[in-house]
Amino acid sequence: MSTRDLTLADFETTVTGDGIVLVDLWAEWCGPCKQFAPTFEASSEKHPDVVHAKVDTEAEQELAGMLQVRSIPTLMLFRDGVLLFNQAGALPAAALDDVISQAKALDMDEVRRQIAEADAHPDELDLDTFAAAHAQGAFVLDVRQADEYASGHVPGAVHIAMGDLPAHLAELPEGERVHVICQSGGRSRQAVGYLQSQGIDAVNVTDGTGGWIQRGWPVES
Repeated sequence: MSTRDLTLADFETTVTGDGIVLVDLWAEWCGPCKQFAPTFEASSEKHPDVVHAKVDTEAEQELAGMLQVRSIPTLMLFRDGVLLFNQAGALPAAALDDVISQAKALDMDEVRRQIAEADAHPDELDLDTFAAAHAQGAFVLDVRQADEYASGHVPGAVHIAMGDLPAHLAELPEGERVHVICQSGGRSRQAVGYLQSQGIDAVNVTDGTGGWIQRGWPVES
């Protein structure tokens, strides 16, 4: 199956339908985008059951803005209308294959149950629910020590050690939920309690960075 182009007019109807939709947000002037294009095309042939769509961010600037695209290429994966993956940067063929395979293996009824449960208990997020929020650009705060953070952290996580939070509250985004993570969920739970006492919308990632790594999900160091 070849790739298809999406515009503002048909983006929503495409990604909210049944099945898996993989979207490559790119631009003509972007060298990494051009390098990734053959990998994306090959994936469309390997996975004919997955819609492989492309958005030209120069031609579709309004759509790119709505999707909060900060760099390109950016890859998004939707299944049955749920955004499961959202990451900037080109993926190697094997990594792209793995993302698709994991999406195919998910029990979407369970994913929706977890999302509903998270809505009912907003202070705690399990890893799957957190991963969905992370894919949509959630603000992540890692409260471990500096050496722990440097050894491997969730992509994009901002580091403020738990003991340093009182002096750095101004660095947290106003009006945005803060997803707090540590190694296993203990320190982050305490940090969430403190942040909430300061009027900040904060939630705890229950299984922490350790659980994220055990899943084989990517980390930065």
